[in-house]
Amino acid sequence: MSSRGLEIRKFEESDYQEVVKLQNVISPWTKSSVESLKHLDENFPEKCKHQRYIAELDGEVIGHASYSQWEGSYEPGKFSIYGAIHPDRQGEGYGAELYQHVMKELDEYDPIKLKANTKEGKERAIRFLKDRGFREMNRVWELELDVDSFDLEKDGRSEENLDEDGIGITTLKEIGNDENNRRKIYGLFEEIMEDIPGSEEFTGMDYDQFIERIFNRPIFSPECTIIVEKDGRFIGMLIQYDVEEENAIYTGLGGVRRKHRKKGVATAMLTRAVEIAEKKGVSKMKTESMNESILKILEKLNFDKRPGRIELEKTL
Repeated sequence: MSSRGLEIRKFEESDYQEVVKLQNVISPWTKSSVESLKHLDENFPEKCKHQRYIAELDGEVIGHASYSQWEGSYEPGKFSIYGAIHPDRQGEGYGAELYQHVMKELDEYDPIKLKANTKEGKERAIRFLKDRGFREMNRVWELELDVDSFDLEKDGRSEENLDEDGIGITTLKEIGNDENNRRKIYGLFEEIMEDIPGSEEFTGMDYDQFIERIFNRPIFSPECTIIVEKDGRFIGMLIQYDVEEENAIYTGLGGVRRKHRKKGVATAMLTRAVEIAEKKGVSKMKTESMNESILKILEKLNFDKRPGRIELEKTL
């Protein structure tokens, strides 16, 4: 316990509810749930280090923090760190204490690089990280579509031209969420990940981990996930998540194989995704991207750009 009464301890199973409650105050854009957080924590591969911490003041949870490693860009000494303090207790030095505690805990792993992120417009958080040697690397834009305002005839993209080229668009539910189709999606995933812009090199993810990260997430939706086929081969996909509490669909990883790009496939996939959302009575679609060509497509489809996520990095 610090001299000011702040107690920082390791996260316990009973802390999930408080962390989710706190996180949804701090970051209302991306709603957390106990189920999703547990699934994430339970599926870190053995080689990836991961630990959460709780900050309590007079028995009340006022903050939480973590360090972790992602298998998709794994290096033994590279870590992502996260920390957050309740808005009512920010600016009192508790965030600095929490940061120092996490850094001390990381010492045993000899970290060489740290990654962190915060929201555009959160000047205190940005200054906090930059004062500690972090520098901005990327901005990932968050976008949202009001489904009811979307005009399919005016704003969408017809699939007729794709049909003429032998390209078909369907959903994972329609073709079957089975082992064979999951393997095809995994192969497509590996190619798409190599081309996603960003500061990190994709180091790969084994099939079992891919299944846990994507298909076994509680909010994963085969009904909303778009698949594009040509001659029996998957050439495009749009992974989607149905978040009932928000009446929203989150669009996750999407992409098209290199030789089929710039043919309107991405726009047609997104149009189909909006059609599905409309039929389900969903009010919002949310996504994020730092890919300029995808951002142009999304804005053309009337997705509104929201404050982005700033990715920062520090070399030790």
